[in-house]
Amino acid sequence: MELNSATLTPGRVLLVDDEINICSGLHTVLARDGHEIRTAGSAEEALNLLASYACEAAIVDICLPAMTGDEFLSVAHQQWPHLAVLLLTGNGTLETAMAAVRAGACDYLLKPARPPIIRQAVWKALATARERSQRAELLTSLRTVLQHLDGLQPAAPSAMTPVHQQTLTIGDLHVDRHTHEVRCGGAVIALTPSEFSLLSTLAEHAGQAVAYVTLAQASLGYAADPWEAKELVKRHILTLRQKIEPHPETPRYLLNIRGIGYRLQL
Repeated sequence: MELNSATLTPGRVLLVDDEINICSGLHTVLARDGHEIRTAGSAEEALNLLASYACEAAIVDICLPAMTGDEFLSVAHQQWPHLAVLLLTGNGTLETAMAAVRAGACDYLLKPARPPIIRQAVWKALATARERSQRAELLTSLRTVLQHLDGLQPAAPSAMTPVHQQTLTIGDLHVDRHTHEVRCGGAVIALTPSEFSLLSTLAEHAGQAVAYVTLAQASLGYAADPWEAKELVKRHILTLRQKIEPHPETPRYLLNIRGIGYRLQL
C-alpha cells in the first residue's frame, strides 16, 4: 500500500551499518524528506544511542560485527516496542525475510535498494511506530479509567522487603521521606510527588535491580503488565535524570537494567 508522505511529518531515524559509505548514502537519501537522522556503526552503539535518543524507525544491516542485526532486533523489540525496525541485507531469501518479519521487523530490504523504495519504506515504518505509540497511550488511558471506575483499588504491595528508614543516603544523594526533601551534592532538588515516590522506592533497594512492575505498583500506584509498567516508569526516570544526574546522557545514579528494570547505583 502506497503512503502519502504529504500527510506525515518527518521522523527520527537511526541508521545502523558498519559500512560508512552505506550509512552516508542512506543519510543523503532520507535527508531529502527532512528526517532527523543518527548513525551507528554497530548494534551495541545503536543500543546505547536508543537509551537517550527517542528514535521512531531504524534501518539495520543484518551482517553487523559482534551483535547481528537479528540480535539487535530481538533486544530492541523488548526494550523499545514502538520502534519500527527495517532490516537490510545483501544476501536475502524469502525464508530469511519471513523469519525477520515474524521476529518483529517492520520491513526487509535487499541491498542495493533504490532510493524511492527506501524512502517509502521509512515513511511506512514511521506510520507503524506512531500507530504503536498511540495504541499504547490509549491502552494506558483505558486502564486508568478502569481503575477509577473500580474505586481506585490500591495496587498489590511489592514482594520486595523495603528498608524502612526516614533518611536514605546514596553517595551525594539524600532522600528525606519525612520532609519529602531530596538533596544532591547539598542542593535541594524539586521533585513531583511521583518522581519522589519513584526515587524513594529505588533508594529503599539501592544497589538492587527493581523490576518495572514493582516500580509502577509501589511508586505510581499502577498495577500494570511488564510492558506497560516499563513505559510508565521510563517517562519519570527521564525527568528524574534531568534533575539529579550531573550528566543525564551518561547516568551515574539511575541505571537501566536491560529487560528487568532500574537500579539506584550505590
